[in-house]
Amino acid sequence: MTAQWKIAGEYFESCNCDLICPCLIQAPTSRDRCDAALAFHITEGTYGQTPLDNLNAVLVVSFPGPGKMRDGNWTAAVYVDDQASPAQQEALGNIFSGKAGGPLGVVFGALVTKFLGVKVVPITFEMKGHERRLVIPQILEIDIAAVTGRDGVEPLRATNAAHPVSSTLALAQSRVYRYADHNLAWHTSGTNGHFAPFSWQA
Repeated sequence: MTAQWKIAGEYFESCNCDLICPCLIQAPTSRDRCDAALAFHITEGTYGQTPLDNLNAVLVVSFPGPGKMRDGNWTAAVYVDDQASPAQQEALGNIFSGKAGGPLGVVFGALVTKFLGVKVVPITFEMKGHERRLVIPQILEIDIAAVTGRDGVEPLRATNAAHPVSSTLALAQSRVYRYADHNLAWHTSGTNGHFAPFSWQA
């Protein structure tokens, strides 16, 4: 039996799809395949009696396509914060690999065919206004900025979105998006991004 847990904080992602991501309307991927990285900063959380405040985690997924993301056959890898204690690292690994249930339990159970495991790494998560940046040295860099509306300030937002993190997402565009690990590699810019607060539990 897994521990009860809850986490809340800030999330953002980038993928190699064109703006706007077709996954939001359950359409086929715009570039045949989809390579996405989802970054999480937990502002407050617990896993059983283990606190998870101020820790980071990343989920990287690769869908070979063609077709829709909901078709499954994803490859996934998880990265957790090296600032976490061993107990916290185990908790984060369980949550973000879906082992602890919750939203990612559904995702892994239905969509992930190949899981590449959990790595403990240094993770830098930065927020500035409507900009987000994350770095895992020699593995991953994401740098996104909001796509703004007519006032040039506030992000455009997708509401009622079919997305596992949040049904309301600010739209963004990547300035840098690159990844290299587990014999996977990509380097794109100008592609799709999202960000939103999140709150999960199980």
